[in-house]
Amino acid sequence: MIPTILGSSPALTRASTKASLVAVFTGVSLGTNYALAAVPNVKVMDAIVFIAAFLFGLDVGLGVAFFSRLVYGYVNPWGQAGIDLLVFLIIGESFYALAGSLLRRGSFVKRLTIKRETYAQWSMIFGVTGLVSTFAYDVLTNFGSYVFTTTSLFNALIIGMATGAPLAIIHEVSNLVFFGTVAPVTIISAKRFLAISR
Repeated sequence: MIPTILGSSPALTRASTKASLVAVFTGVSLGTNYALAAVPNVKVMDAIVFIAAFLFGLDVGLGVAFFSRLVYGYVNPWGQAGIDLLVFLIIGESFYALAGSLLRRGSFVKRLTIKRETYAQWSMIFGVTGLVSTFAYDVLTNFGSYVFTTTSLFNALIIGMATGAPLAIIHEVSNLVFFGTVAPVTIISAKRFLAISR
């Protein structure tokens, strides 16, 4: 049993608890996506997937990534994603869960405290993690947008990167901000709540 960042309580490792966490985080993720639907490629969903994996483990993060992307891929104000693109979107969204899970295992995270003085460190680490994860997501999904309509994989990559660059830049900058602000505040608040409730 791998303990979560909030502790190794048996209640947090039960399947029913994890299913509930996936449902709650997916609901919050979708709610924020629909609230920000008027602004293309600006969404808190990626940070929420990261936070879920950081706090509760990879399985919860992957569940949130899968269900958030599945629902938003089909019920999207900008248009429904085809099944081929949806697969790339779900895999790309999983990058945030992987980043959250890997980051929480890092030794430097254990050294960070929940004091105000360390907020800048948390913010910088999470912001850079969000930027790198978002770049990987954008490369994959832009590639996936053209992989079945071009003559080669290289063409799909080049065309996808060229046509997707403006929206990718918006996505990467907004995630740099969200990961640098929303993620540390949420994670530090969760750790403080746990410290108070003990």
